[in-house]
Amino acid sequence: MSRVSERGLRGSTLLEVAIALGVMAMCGLGLLSTQLGLARHAQLAAARERAAFAADAIAEAARVTGATFATSDRWKALTASVVPEGRLTTSSAGGDASIASVSWAATPLRAASGSTAVSQVAPCIDATGSAGRACVALAFLR
Repeated sequence: MSRVSERGLRGSTLLEVAIALGVMAMCGLGLLSTQLGLARHAQLAAARERAAFAADAIAEAARVTGATFATSDRWKALTASVVPEGRLTTSSAGGDASIASVSWAATPLRAASGSTAVSQVAPCIDATGSAGRACVALAFLR
């Protein structure tokens, strides 16, 4: 090889290393973003699971005991501690059918630091809930 061709190759390996480090940094940021998103969705799923548990518990209590006020009040008080700002309501859907619904303060999921909140809240069938609240409804027979 001549000296001219060797001089042209000297800076190319440094450039390749810089590009490789840039690609690795972008992959690391993407992985971090994915992990944060998974953590947010796991928190949302856990709140939804606890709300479904509370709705199922009041449905079972209403079915077994005939929905006494003491049982309803007990589960309404427990719902506030199970999910953030939880509200448990039961309503008649006609005949023997009833609906137990639990609504709670939903934490909005953010796609990025400066973006608007992504709406992931599922509305309840009979709920007159306000914005920023998530809901789980469960139909049952008495």
